[in-house]
Amino acid sequence: MHFFVYNLLPKNMKLKGIFVISFMMITLTVFSQRWKLKRYEVLFGIGSTNIYGDIGGTADANNLFGLKDIRINETRYSLYGGARYKIRKDLAVKVNLIYGRGVSNDVKSKNENRDYSFKTSIFEPSVQLEYSFLSEERKIDVSKLYNRRGMINSFTVFSAYGFAGLGGVIFSPTLNLNGNTPIPDKEIIDGYNKFSIVIPVGLGVKYAIDKNWSIGFEFGRRIVFSDYIDGISTDWSNHNDTYYFGVLQAVYKLNTNRRGTPEFMVRRRSIR
Repeated sequence: MHFFVYNLLPKNMKLKGIFVISFMMITLTVFSQRWKLKRYEVLFGIGSTNIYGDIGGTADANNLFGLKDIRINETRYSLYGGARYKIRKDLAVKVNLIYGRGVSNDVKSKNENRDYSFKTSIFEPSVQLEYSFLSEERKIDVSKLYNRRGMINSFTVFSAYGFAGLGGVIFSPTLNLNGNTPIPDKEIIDGYNKFSIVIPVGLGVKYAIDKNWSIGFEFGRRIVFSDYIDGISTDWSNHNDTYYFGVLQAVYKLNTNRRGTPEFMVRRRSIR
């Protein structure tokens, strides 16, 4: 029926119809690949650090999977820098450099009589793989590519992703007794490695301000292969230490040419 009606149309209308359909299909193809023009992102931000080890925590044996160990007054800052590359529109790899500070003490813990406290600096370089379960690029029907103002934006305001990765952490804890007397490492243990492998896992969200800038928040746990982030390991410790980063990020998308190279690198080469 549709073919019969099409044959009844004047020739010029047929040509216009073919042109419009072809144009819309080409536009849709380009439209669906727009993410490739901004594959690279630069990120920086600030956030929080919380470390959970053998010092501190709740005195209650039932700590609700660690939730009772959380102490807001022991939250310290973190500084963040990173770079993201989109492999696909829903899959990306990201490099992180994070510096944080952490503290805790035995007050109101199961070891309150011991009265230890610690503070430490941690530096973590890591790589993580991200999967966007709420993609930045939304699916658009061909008939809805345009409105009265022209071509509509293909990006959603909100996006969300989960991540997992691999990295390392360098730490330098200082132990104290009664809050002010330093305890030499040798009185706790003869020596320990101040580097460990870590596995970051967590979730992140992004909010698009415009086509180049976004803000995001990422919260992740670090599975650590060491029990000495806080500078001590005890006989009753059944698990390694762990820490969490919460990071508020500013995200800037770099323009990319058709070959997948950031445009600033192309301009830099042309200047030379």
